[in-house]
Amino acid sequence: MKKFIFLSIFLLIISCKNQTKEKVQSASETTDSIAIKNEKNQEKSIYAPQSTDLQTANNLKNFLTLEYLKDDLEFLQANDRKFQFYKTDLNNDGKEEIFLRFMGPYFCGSGGCTFLLLDKYGEIITKFTVTRAPIFVEPTKTNDWSLLLVKDGGVFKELTFKDGSYPNNPSLLDKAPYDAPSGHAQVMFDDEGFPCKTFEF
Repeated sequence: MKKFIFLSIFLLIISCKNQTKEKVQSASETTDSIAIKNEKNQEKSIYAPQSTDLQTANNLKNFLTLEYLKDDLEFLQANDRKFQFYKTDLNNDGKEEIFLRFMGPYFCGSGGCTFLLLDKYGEIITKFTVTRAPIFVEPTKTNDWSLLLVKDGGVFKELTFKDGSYPNNPSLLDKAPYDAPSGHAQVMFDDEGFPCKTFEF
């Protein structure tokens, strides 16, 4: 009888310990889940939401390493292997185009950096050279595509879509007939206000 009572008490103690351990583990998992959610929410508030999609980032990494830069990779330093992107629908067809911004001295000089404009399928629409961020997307359309504004040499230049592409070198364009973007322009690659997330390839 005493052995039975002792065994019952022993099993009860073990059961309580296990329940406590499970509660502590569950609380720990909940804390971890909350931390991950908070980190994601914080990331959303820091970066432009059009620049954080991991699937798009991975697709772009594959495009850069397997296609576009496959012959250049051996010449790139670590700080050259960084990029940002921004998704926006420029022609109101319901499909987002993707701006890709290269970073680092291999792609950038005193006049600006190289940017690519890709369609949804990763085909290049325009390769921009000597271009500076930010890029302003105006609500005004030309040939059904948004007017783009960039600053070059201290003045704004208009990039209008024609014959399947935008002008690729803003430095060759005349000054825009105004000195600032409209108050309705979408701002891409806004480093000082709402920056894009940086990825490596």
